[in-house]
Parts: sequence; C-alpha cells; structure tokens
Amino acid sequence: MSYILSRYINLPLCERNTQKIFNSINLNIRKSSLWWKCQESRIGYNQKNRIFYKINMPLKYYTSNNVQQFVDSFKNERNELMTIWPDIVRELTEEDNEELSDINKWTTEILEYNVPKGEKWRSVSLIVAYKLLASQDQLTKENIRLARILAWCIEIMHAVHIVMNDIVDHADMRRNQPTWHVKVGLGAINDALIMETCIQKLLEKHFKLKNCYVELMNIFWKYNKKTGHGHRLDIFISTNWRKKANFDLFSMDRYNTLVKYKMSCLSFIFPFSLAMRFAGVIDSEMHREAEKILLKIGHFYQVQNDFLNYYSKEEIGGKSETDIQEGKCTWPIVIALERATAEQKRILRECYGVADEEKVKHVKEIYDKIGISNIYFDYEEETHNLLNTYIQQLSSKLPSEYFLYLLATSCSKVGRKH
Repeated sequence: MSYILSRYINLPLCERNTQKIFNSINLNIRKSSLWWKCQESRIGYNQKNRIFYKINMPLKYYTSNNVQQFVDSFKNERNELMTIWPDIVRELTEEDNEELSDINKWTTEILEYNVPKGEKWRSVSLIVAYKLLASQDQLTKENIRLARILAWCIEIMHAVHIVMNDIVDHADMRRNQPTWHVKVGLGAINDALIMETCIQKLLEKHFKLKNCYVELMNIFWKYNKKTGHGHRLDIFISTNWRKKANFDLFSMDRYNTLVKYKMSCLSFIFPFSLAMRFAGVIDSEMHREAEKILLKIGHFYQVQNDFLNYYSKEEIGGKSETDIQEGKCTWPIVIALERATAEQKRILRECYGVADEEKVKHVKEIYDKIGISNIYFDYEEETHNLLNTYIQQLSSKLPSEYFLYLLATSCSKVGRKH
C-alpha cells in the first residue's frame, strides 16, 4: 500500500514551474487527468502573500504496518467468522414449535446455500472498522464476537439482495453454483423474505438490551431501503424495462446515482455506519466525511466490477454475466455511448439488451474499437491516485488505515498486462 506524500513548494505558479517539479520527481501526468484537476484547486498563499502550490505526489514510498496488518489478517478473520457460523444457523433454526420443523430444516438449507460462500469482504470490513474505532477497553472478547454477529447480519442482508437480483437479471450462476431461483424456482422470493427475518432475530437476541439496539435496527433498514431503491433504479434504466429502449437514460449522472444506491450504500457505507454506532462513536460530521470517501471507493469498485463483467468470464466471481443481454446501464456502455460514432450508436441501439450471441459479439466489437480496456486502465490509475489523495486529506478523527485497507482488499487494481 502506498502513501502519498505532501510537499509545499513556494514559487510563482505557472505551468513551466509546476512541470519542472513534476519532471524532477519523474512524474508524467496528463493535464486532462483527474489527478491534475484535483491539484489545480490546491492553490494558496503563504505569509508573504506569495502563491504556493501543494503537490500530492503518488510515490510508492513505504507501507503502513497497520494497514498491512489488517490486509494480512483478512483470511484469519474470515476463518473466525466461519467458526461462529454453525452457532448462527442453530440460533436461527431453533424453534420449539413442532409444526414448523420442516420450515426450520428449509431455513437451514436457505442459509447454508446462500450466505457463507461469498468473499465476506463487506463483513470483514465492519470488524476492521470496529477494531479501529473502538477504545481499548471496548475490544473485549465478547464485543468482538458481537461485531462478528453484526458482520453475519450484513452477509445475510447481502444474500437477500443477491437472490432477488439474480431473479430479475435471469442469472443462472452465482459463486460457482446455480443461483437459488434456478435451484428451487420462484419460491426463492419467499426464501429471501425468510432470510430478512433472520437479521431481525439476531439483532433482537444479541443487542436488545444495549443502548445502540434501536439505532442498529434503524441503520439496517435504512440501507436495506436504499439498496432496494438502487435495484429498482437499475430496472428503470435497463433497456428491457417495459420493452422500451432507454438509451437516452444512459448518462454518467444516472449511472453515478445508480451506483450510489445499488452498491456504495450497502457495501461500503453500511458496514462503517454499523461499526461507528456499535463502537459508540456518534459524530455526524465524522460520518458525513466518511460517507463522502466511501461513496468514491464504492463507485470505483462498481466501475471495476462492470469492466470485469464486460469480459463475461464466469470464473470472475463465479457468476454468469448478462449485463449486455439484459441491457444494463453499466460503465462500459455509458463510456461507449459518449465516444461512439453515429454508426456505432446505431449498432449499439440495435444489439444492446438482446439475448443473442451474435448481437452481444457486435457490442463487444464496438467496445474493443473504442478502446474500453485502455480507457478503464487510465481511469483505474488516476482514480487510485486520487483516492489516496482524498484519504490523506481526511480529518484526524477518521482512521485513514481503514480506507487504505478497503483499497488494498476490495478495490485492488486490475492493471494492464504487459
């Protein structure tokens, strides 16, 4: 993990001088880049009223031991989560009512099939955040266990949305196995509702007597609602919505809104919000600042995910990708529409959102001609540098290690293959 070092350089601000500085540190940065645009706003005055320029250099200087510690412990923490998973299932399926014995067995099958097989980076991120936010006397064995129970609630919430989303997307594979609705039919809708009640049961059992109980419940339903709105936005914007061509809705602004609600809220802001409240950190300004950077990280994660899906390789995430066939508003199609010729746009309108292999092939051919891969790799490099800059500038109240940890785990760079 790289830190970005700051230097203040006093000199008359002009392009020649700033470029000299960039040359002296062996940086070749395009003036149109996001990084450059961010730096353009970093102008100030010293005591002599002379212009100075703050340069945030993306230098690979040293690794933070704290960040590396959490990155290295990721696998161990997943294992710790799995050790309590049988207890979680047992708690959720223990019912004295003999009339519901079949339901309890079925609930066990629902949970075992849908919940524990993901990468668990969302749940682990909650535990990492809690360990960074909580005071030393709060980091008891019992509180760490409760944090892990909260983490499993996140995994169950995510599984609820996965099951429903796979039905809408007609996806047939997820995590290297058939999707739940393919396995059991549309009864999967009811099973998602059963999983949702499991979250309430866990929270009530383990947190009801704690001061944070009501607020934890509110956080869960707040972000459950936001994510549901995100999935509905996804359906509205899809070219298949009511069989209407919705290409006019495929703008970067709408894509950004979609990502905010569908991805960033549930996967990035939600775990940190839970960790803050369970640690007893009630600071609205601190939460607002964290939310801003987490929205940016979530956006980067979704763009990367959309780019990987563009290859339609099921081995990436063990999931069948149908974004093109389903007419989804994704980063590649938005970028392509911004740069396509009139003829290319005509072909995209004709082929995008159609479940036909030849038409999917035509869409990918246009992506290749436009150079989606190179555009993405430029975006990835610039965004990584920019996110590091934002993290460096966070207030001291926020643990910068946490956000660097997210970049290292959930948003590690794909990078060009040379």
